[in-house]
Amino acid sequence: MSHMIHHTRYLIAGLIVLFTSPAWAQLNVFPDRFAITEGETIQLTVEVDQRTSIRPDFSPLTQDFHFLGSKQMTVSSYANGANQNITRWKILLRPRRAGDLQIPMLQLNNEYSQPQLITVEGIAGAAALISNDAFLESSVDSNEVYQNSQLLYSVRLFHIDELPPMSTLSELVIPGTRTIPLGDTQLYSRQMKGQTYQVTEQSYAIFPQQSGLLTIPSAHFSAGPGTPEMDTDPISVDVLPRVSQAIRGYWLPASKITLEDLTDDDNNLVLGESLIRTLKISAEGLLAEQLPALMPLRNELAQITVEDVSLEQRVTAKGVISSRTETIRISPAERGEVTLPEIIIPWWNINQDKSEKVSLAQVILRVEPPSESALSPTVTEMPETEATVKPLSPPVAPSDSNNMRLLIWLLTAIAVISSLGWLYSHSAQRRKNLDIHNAETGEVDANSDTPYPASRKTGRHENSAQETINTRLQNEQKAFNNAIEACNRDIPLEARLLILDWARLFWPGTQFSDSLDLSELNNSKTLELLLIDMESYISGTEADQWSGDLLAQALTHIRENQLTESKHA
Repeated sequence: MSHMIHHTRYLIAGLIVLFTSPAWAQLNVFPDRFAITEGETIQLTVEVDQRTSIRPDFSPLTQDFHFLGSKQMTVSSYANGANQNITRWKILLRPRRAGDLQIPMLQLNNEYSQPQLITVEGIAGAAALISNDAFLESSVDSNEVYQNSQLLYSVRLFHIDELPPMSTLSELVIPGTRTIPLGDTQLYSRQMKGQTYQVTEQSYAIFPQQSGLLTIPSAHFSAGPGTPEMDTDPISVDVLPRVSQAIRGYWLPASKITLEDLTDDDNNLVLGESLIRTLKISAEGLLAEQLPALMPLRNELAQITVEDVSLEQRVTAKGVISSRTETIRISPAERGEVTLPEIIIPWWNINQDKSEKVSLAQVILRVEPPSESALSPTVTEMPETEATVKPLSPPVAPSDSNNMRLLIWLLTAIAVISSLGWLYSHSAQRRKNLDIHNAETGEVDANSDTPYPASRKTGRHENSAQETINTRLQNEQKAFNNAIEACNRDIPLEARLLILDWARLFWPGTQFSDSLDLSELNNSKTLELLLIDMESYISGTEADQWSGDLLAQALTHIRENQLTESKHA
């Protein structure tokens, strides 16, 4: 009896384990073909009828096949009132040799797939010609480059006969780099070991974005379906970090850089005129987007604005050649001399492995005041006329003494009347001046019946105050635009100076000794972190290129909030 009880307990325990343990999934393998030619590829589909993150062991496949890659997907469906999930892997294989090759059993947990037999035929006919008389190679111009510098890479296919119409040469894709094809595929002939080969070559310029080990993947050639394929070996290149230089903010590793001043205008200006200055920087071995801004926009004696920026980039057999052309408008604010400081652009010569610089000498603009003829309106002079004095009366004869006496009395009367008229006019003018004075001061003349209101003077003062406010707002807007532009141009030192100039205009009652005072005033942790980041680039703590777009966005947000609060206050 006890023996039976023990058996019953074991049976119940086994059933509990059976129903509470997960069911093992069924593993299936489906090749897309069972007969291929040596050099061709085969696609293997591996399926398990459940959703799983566990991957089968594919290592047994490498005994007879090259494992070229895999892709995983999950397919869900609803059937017979229940959800069904299938996890599927697509595997690309290429046989290592001809003959009957077996796709071995694959294992997932405790499940095994059924083995599959694949027949691999030997190469014959045109396929053999491509395989035996053609080869693929790749190369780089250096096994060691600097971060952001140019690395030249070429892949060449050597063949005797014409390539089939369906033949393809793989494109180069490397994560973490900028890759630029150097034109179209080149076709030429080359003599090697007494044999004339046709060469199909494609070249690239590679710009590594990060330092460390860079692996260039294998180049791949396929002559089309049913034909053999060829691969090159991967290439490893050491990418060196940027070198610390005397002037921070610039890292231009190139083989050659030139700087030109293409300005045609004279340096002599009249106040009110502008000078258009054109600057151009050219580089061999750099992308156009890597070239820096050339002209500082800060000058106390002139307003400097960027009229146009033109980027040009072309490819040659030697790599990328690029240029940046800036058109700058310079408007002096006052007469005298305006000094445009020397422009210095440091760069790293990758051919000689040393630091160099290109520069433009300082320019002095001589600003003359406008001529008097330009300031004064033109006055047309009237021709002078000769004054002819005529006698009042003909000479009086002694006999006409009575008439003479009458004439004297008449002239005396005229003189008296004229004097009285002059006195009246003088009194009226004096009265008018007094009334104007009273109107300006708001006083009322005791002897006048018409007092002038003081509102005339008040209105004039209000207009003057409004003009002052408008001028201050315009100066603040201009200073803010200059600060934002410096941030977007990624120039940390210039950005700090312009931000402080703007802050002193926006908060006129606050003293700013450094940029961090701005974050304390606004109590913004985000702004504080961005300003600390900017200061680290100015001090040289950070060696990478500063990016000021986030700081520009933060300043714009703070300014908009402040203006909104001021309107509602």
